Amino acid sequence: SKDDVDIANLRLSVFSNFSLDQQSQFCARSCQAISARRRRGATCIVVTSACQGSLEGSGATTILGNAECSFHEFFGTRLGQRRRQNAIFYVTEVAVNPSVRRQGVGTKLLRALDALGEKRGAETLYLHVDVSNYAAIQLYEKNGYRKVISDDPMFLEFTTSLNLHPGATQGREHFLLYKNLR
Repeated sequence: SKDDVDIANLRLSVFSNFSLDQQSQFCARSCQAISARRRRGATCIVVTSACQGSLEGSGATTILGNAECSFHEFFGTRLGQRRRQNAIFYVTEVAVNPSVRRQGVGTKLLRALDALGEKRGAETLYLHVDVSNYAAIQLYEKNGYRKVISDDPMFLEFTTSLNLHPGATQGREHFLLYKNLR
C-alpha cells in the first residue's frame, strides 16, 4: 500500500491527458480503487529500479511498471461460472513508464503474472487491450496471449460487466485476450 500513490501516478502518466486539477482527482480515485481492489483480493505487481541520483543506501526506488491481477472480475458472470473458482485470473492496469518501454519491463511484468497465476492455481489469464494499442498487443502476443475469437455471448457479457464493451469507453474498442497456463 505504500506504493499506491506512485502506482497511481504511473497510471496517470500512461493512461491519461488530464489538467492539473483532474490529475489530482485521478490520483486520489486511483488510490481508492487500488485499495478497494486489494481488499477484494487483487494483487499489484511492480517492477522497480533504484532512482538515479538517490543517496547510497537510502533504498529509494522508482516504479517502472505495474500490473494488477485478481479473480473477482469473474464473479457473477457466465465465464466465471463455467470454470472452477479461481481457475481464471484477470489482468488489468498494465502500465510501463514511457521512458523505459521496449526495455523488457512489460515482459518482466507478464512473466511475474504467469508465476503468480501458476502459484495460485489459475489455468487461464485474461486481459483487455485497446485495439489501437499495437505495441501492447504485440507484447501480449509475444508472451503467449491470443485474441478471444468466439461468438459465445459469455465473452461479451464478461466484457460488458467491466464496462469495456463497444460504445462504453468513448468509442474505444477492446480485444479480450487470454493465455492458458496449463
